[in-house]
Amino acid sequence: MTKKTLAIFSFTSCEGCQFEALNHFEEFGKLLNFFRLINFRLGQQENIPGPFDVSLVEGSVENEEQIKLLKDIRRESKVIVAIGACAHLGGIQSERNSLPKSLINKNKVSSIDQFIKVDYTVPGCPINHRELYKCLMDIYWGKEFILPDLSVCQECRQNENDCLLREQKVCLGPITRGGCNSVCRNGGEACLGCRGPIPQPNLLKMKEVLGTIIDEKEIVELMTIYGDCNETLG
Repeated sequence: MTKKTLAIFSFTSCEGCQFEALNHFEEFGKLLNFFRLINFRLGQQENIPGPFDVSLVEGSVENEEQIKLLKDIRRESKVIVAIGACAHLGGIQSERNSLPKSLINKNKVSSIDQFIKVDYTVPGCPINHRELYKCLMDIYWGKEFILPDLSVCQECRQNENDCLLREQKVCLGPITRGGCNSVCRNGGEACLGCRGPIPQPNLLKMKEVLGTIIDEKEIVELMTIYGDCNETLG
């Protein structure tokens, strides 16, 4: 069996998505029957330069050096997969983009698709490791990896969770892409949108519902927690 070469790169992030991928050793080990991990700073000392069949990229970018490296990775990779909310949406750190320079003198944070073509995205904060493994195996077998179109709200109802919005508590489940099995609601927490929006989200209705609970400024802050890079939720 011919193995594909795999690289994992990290930019501005907590690197939690990489730890989630590696935290399940037996399952990750099975992937290595199909992929040869040749570049992974977090997990190995010796790293081989490209070209790569597949590159996983975690983290947002914030300076010219990172942008250049990102473009180099794109040039050396047949397939790029953005993993996690930071690479996908900009991440929590992108909240600083709206702060005045007098408070925080740092560069603007951007999602990686602002600078390169991204072939696939595995969303979340952190990612679901099984979703990442499925993405990689679909790529290996030449299949198109497709994210679910259903919302977290739909998964929440399937799991028979109480609706926070009906209790006049904030939740972004109705406009957030499912695939996480409503993990936050299952644990008693609200969905805050880390997987990004579903296709054609009804933002006006979402804002109308939230407007009965919090004010307009808080609505904007809530809907951009994981990235003001995502103009859909801006």
